[in-house]
Amino acid sequence: MDVVKVQAVTEWPAPTSVRELQRFLGFTNFYRRFIRNYSSVAGPLTSLLRDPDLPFVVEVDASSSGLGAVLSQRHGEPGKLHPCAFYSRKLTSAEVNYDVGNRELLAIKAALVEWHHWLKGACHPFQVLTDHRNLEYLRGAKQLNPRQARWAMFFTRFVFTVTYRPGSKNGKADALSRQFEAANEPAQPDVILPATAILAPVQWNLVEEIRRAHADKLPPAGCPPTKIFVPLHFRQQVMQWVHEAPSSGHPGIR
Repeated sequence: MDVVKVQAVTEWPAPTSVRELQRFLGFTNFYRRFIRNYSSVAGPLTSLLRDPDLPFVVEVDASSSGLGAVLSQRHGEPGKLHPCAFYSRKLTSAEVNYDVGNRELLAIKAALVEWHHWLKGACHPFQVLTDHRNLEYLRGAKQLNPRQARWAMFFTRFVFTVTYRPGSKNGKADALSRQFEAANEPAQPDVILPATAILAPVQWNLVEEIRRAHADKLPPAGCPPTKIFVPLHFRQQVMQWVHEAPSSGHPGIR
């Protein structure tokens, strides 16, 4: 690997404040899919962001291509959330077929798996914020499919409540879940020439000259009616144009 290409990251100054640490972890989390065992590697740093005596809040969201979650704690001013960790990943080929409700439920499950070592032993019940209202009634649901039943059993290991929050206020988790959408868009071919150059007509005065020559002299007998007869004195010009014109794509030898 060329060290110059990663120098800006390897020489990142050591964070000296919580805000600087949050900025660095937010940057590395964006590339977590390229870092083996990212959670273990970043664990010592993310642990510096939390206070075990404060209640946790988990914000989750799911898009058509990925999952996103933010782990925060209520800190200082009422309603103010202090971010502790960020999570996002791309949906698998099977998960993209889940309906909206199951994708949102998967986002909760993935977040609890990611941060189970913090949430399972939390001093206070934590809160899960989602923009899918039906998940508020998950624990009271009487009919669950096998997948949902397995996840519901996993959720019993934690003490938490699910609270609906409108999507307009769920921006952080939503942004994390949508960072993979660009990869799913079909590639668009780049235009090499501007549209005006592509649509401009090619002016060829030679055609008009051949037509005038036909008016003076008819094609010889036996010339197919569907073919254009080129008088002898124009043939050199025709060959030169076909092979050497910029629009021909078949340049001749200069």
